[in-house]
Amino acid sequence: MNKQEQELQNPTSNPKKSIPPYMKAVSGSLGGIMEACCLQPIDVIKTRLQLDRTGNYKGIIHCGATVSRTEGVRALWKGLTPFATHLTLKYTLRMGSNAVLQSAFKDSQTGKISNHGRILSGFGAWCS
Repeated sequence: MNKQEQELQNPTSNPKKSIPPYMKAVSGSLGGIMEACCLQPIDVIKTRLQLDRTGNYKGIIHCGATVSRTEGVRALWKGLTPFATHLTLKYTLRMGSNAVLQSAFKDSQTGKISNHGRILSGFGAWCS
């Protein structure tokens, strides 16, 4: 019997390596930065349309094009720093606390987490 067949017969002999909580927190922060970079132009356009009392903009695309043409493309990312900071901290805290809570709910014998443990971990991270 070769090594691969042995691993298939005894899956507990090759346990998955768990990702440390700090790496999950880092991935959460990177996700927050990416989300902010993608959503900021839409948020700028939404705000401009909400504040447009004179009817300068005819719609979403016209607003985005007008802002880009008159103020430059970078104007679509005005206010990115506070928004990215907010999302980075939020997702770092959520992903990190979820990882810590999941490790607390793991079964010490098998290293697995039950569905109830996953739900409690997710709820605990959401509340943080």
